[in-house]
Amino acid sequence: MTRTLIAVLLIGAIGVFALARLTHGFTVLTAEAARRQAVAAAPIVVPDLLGVDQTGKRRALLGEGDDRTVIVDFIFTRCTSVCSALGTRYQELQADIQEKHLENAVRLVTVSFDPEHDTPDIIADYARRLRADPETWTILTPTDSKALRRALEAYGVVRVPAPDGQFIHNAAFNVIDRRGRLARIVDIGEPRAALGAAQQLFNGP
Repeated sequence: MTRTLIAVLLIGAIGVFALARLTHGFTVLTAEAARRQAVAAAPIVVPDLLGVDQTGKRRALLGEGDDRTVIVDFIFTRCTSVCSALGTRYQELQADIQEKHLENAVRLVTVSFDPEHDTPDIIADYARRLRADPETWTILTPTDSKALRRALEAYGVVRVPAPDGQFIHNAAFNVIDRRGRLARIVDIGEPRAALGAAQQLFNGP
């Protein structure tokens, strides 16, 4: 019995040690969780970002004179992994917004963090493939690289160049309130939770 208990404790300790190494002493897990909690408790002002949308028009991420809440994600069109899932999730969100007649309350914005490749023409083709309605879902390629870097930092987006034009990056649904503040960060596996948060923020406390 004692030997079994010791073996179980030893296996558990090894597992904890391995997880600690993978998460740099748990800081990756705890830092992200802490950031999400902090944002929910005290929304932060994020910088606006100008770019060109899928219709070829110059547009601001936060929308000039637009008081709808916004769900924002960051992608690159050559992505072969998480961005594909995000595109599908955004199609589902667009359908939910239109079905529930929330077009005047919530809008979607997808921002490319690879504007050197994702030109306006490529963004337009990407939007056509995803059937993105520009009145509900803006797909934006930024025109100012310094402003893009500031935005990525504010939203906590990390991108690491990889072979074959790829990037390793994190992803989330970032929910912006009507005052232009990042108020919720929601996991990409929970699109309806993101939409629910956006509705709640539009309607007020």
